[in-house]
Amino acid sequence: MVGLPMDGTKGARVKTQDRVLIMDAAYEAEVMADVVDRVFDTFPLDLAGKNVLVKPNILSGYAPEKAVTTHPVLVSAVVEKLRGAGARVMVGDNPGLHGYGRSEKAARIAGILQAAGDSFINLGGRPVRHTVSSRVIDHVMIASEVLSADLVINLPKLKTHGLTYFTGAVKNTFGYVVGGDKMRVHADAPTPVKFAEALVDIFSIRPPDLTIMDAVLAMEGNGPSSGAPRFVGKVLAGTNAVSLDAAAVTLVGKKPARIPHLRIAAQKGLGPIDMADIEINTPIVPVAGFKMPVTFLPGIMGVVLNRILSRRMNCTPEVVEAVCKQCGICVSHCPVNAMTMAEGEFPRADAAACIHCYCCQEMCPEHAIELTGRVMSFFRRRNIH
Repeated sequence: MVGLPMDGTKGARVKTQDRVLIMDAAYEAEVMADVVDRVFDTFPLDLAGKNVLVKPNILSGYAPEKAVTTHPVLVSAVVEKLRGAGARVMVGDNPGLHGYGRSEKAARIAGILQAAGDSFINLGGRPVRHTVSSRVIDHVMIASEVLSADLVINLPKLKTHGLTYFTGAVKNTFGYVVGGDKMRVHADAPTPVKFAEALVDIFSIRPPDLTIMDAVLAMEGNGPSSGAPRFVGKVLAGTNAVSLDAAAVTLVGKKPARIPHLRIAAQKGLGPIDMADIEINTPIVPVAGFKMPVTFLPGIMGVVLNRILSRRMNCTPEVVEAVCKQCGICVSHCPVNAMTMAEGEFPRADAAACIHCYCCQEMCPEHAIELTGRVMSFFRRRNIH
């Protein structure tokens, strides 16, 4: 229940794993250290002598102020806390597709390499094939450290996402998947609902033991890399990533059930997304006017279009030629080869072949890809609620 005490006092009806802690925070070392101390006091873990994998969001090489990656001040505070408790710490991620093999470079630009110090690892260096119990995919190549670590601590960023609408704690575990195998998952799960199922199944391989979400500077609009930074000033924490995501979606003024992978995770019993079933230390005051991606439609009509007709109705990527550098990244990272580029010309998306995963937009370093679509644009112009 929202607002119940988090000290275990008699009368609390919510299980420990369904608690979410929301705190005011800032990117200052002392402030973040205090926040992290409170997190571990609220959700204590046996850390001495344990191998702990810290999994931030390192989508690609973006500076911290771009709000694309987990802020290094949070990473540093968590690493120091773990080391002080006697844990053996590993920090790593499998960055976005065009960062394959360049995780160290991406982490350096994001400030996470420096924050991790000698705890940084190349998370894609020792992949293993893992069978997945799923209707959508039969296996994934994941980082072996995900399976071998005693504890996994998840450090996602609160952001929007063109395909999944919201990317946070659950979506951050897609980084378990190594390199180009992410492209195969997208190709095998070619609709938003199928990808949501695959994402939840990958998350289920190794749900994090603790999640600490960076929502100090979030991203709104067409995330996860082309949106705009939005100050929220919070850090969220909990041991159930699904419940934490539900609280984060509520914080930005949306209903958790509108996010396909959260709805599927709840249906599978991986965590509640009804706020009446989640214990939170403080009432949630939604961020006013938080912008979702253009692929997300509000209201009842949005439920129909997003959930039932999403593949046909979703936006088609279009290249902004005035911005495009013709680097070809969008072409090389399209899972179904729907993006092509003839010599001397700009990239083009084949609308018939496109599966609307928006990897092209996500990976474009120049933010030169826009999402358009006649049907979706029709409803947005009318501002249906």
